[in-house]
Amino acid sequence: MGQGDSALIEHEGQTMLIDAGPLDAGPTILSYLQNCGITNLDVMVSSHPHSDHIGGMVDVLNEIPVQLFVDNGATHTTPVYRDLEKVLVKKQIPYATAGWGDVIPFTDDVHIEVTHPDYLSDDMNEDSLALLLTYGDVTLFFPGDCEQCDATADVVKLAHHGSKGSASRGLLHNDYPQDVIISLGRNNDYHYPAPSTMNALTKAGISVHRTDLEGTIVLKTDGKRYWFV
Repeated sequence: MGQGDSALIEHEGQTMLIDAGPLDAGPTILSYLQNCGITNLDVMVSSHPHSDHIGGMVDVLNEIPVQLFVDNGATHTTPVYRDLEKVLVKKQIPYATAGWGDVIPFTDDVHIEVTHPDYLSDDMNEDSLALLLTYGDVTLFFPGDCEQCDATADVVKLAHHGSKGSASRGLLHNDYPQDVIISLGRNNDYHYPAPSTMNALTKAGISVHRTDLEGTIVLKTDGKRYWFV
C-alpha cells in the first residue's frame, strides 16, 4: 500500500475500513477487498483528511457500496479531499461526524469507541479519530496520526507511521501494548520508523510488525487470544 494507513475489520459478515492509504493505494486496496470476497462495506472511517489516509477512498467508493461514512468533521482544501466530498455527495452515502465518547456501530459483540478528539484544533494529525476496539478480552487501538493519543490495548496501530513522537510514555505503560503495527512505505522519504521509536519499543519488549517489511499484516482473534497469520 505504501506510505499511508489502512485497516480492514471483519466480523460475522460485517466490514469496516479505517482509512485508505495514499492516492495510489486505491487499486491495491480494491484488489485486497475483492480477494477477501468483500462486496460491501458497512462502515468507512476517515481518521483525518490527509491524503496518505484518504487517498484510495474515491476508488473504493466508486466500486464498492458503503453504508456509512464517518469522520471527525475536519475539512481540507486538497484536490483529493474535494474529490472525496464529491463522490460522497454523488452516491448519497450516509455521513456521520464522530468525537470523544461516541460509539461507531458495528456488531453487538465488537465495541468500537472513539477516544479522541473531544474538540478540533488546528493540528490535523492530533485531531485524528482514535478508535478503541474491544472484542471479548482483546483490545486494539487505532489512533490515526495522533501521537499524543493513548489507550490500554493489547495491540496498537502506531500513530503517524512510527514517527519520533509516536511511542509516547502514555502509550507504553505497564504490560501494554504487547504488539504494535507500524504502517509505512519501504524506503520512505521521512526515514520512518524513527530510530528513537524503535529503541523505545525494543526497550519495552514490544513485538513490532511493519508493513514495509512484511506487507499486509493480518491479525485474527477469538475474543480470548489473538494471533498474526
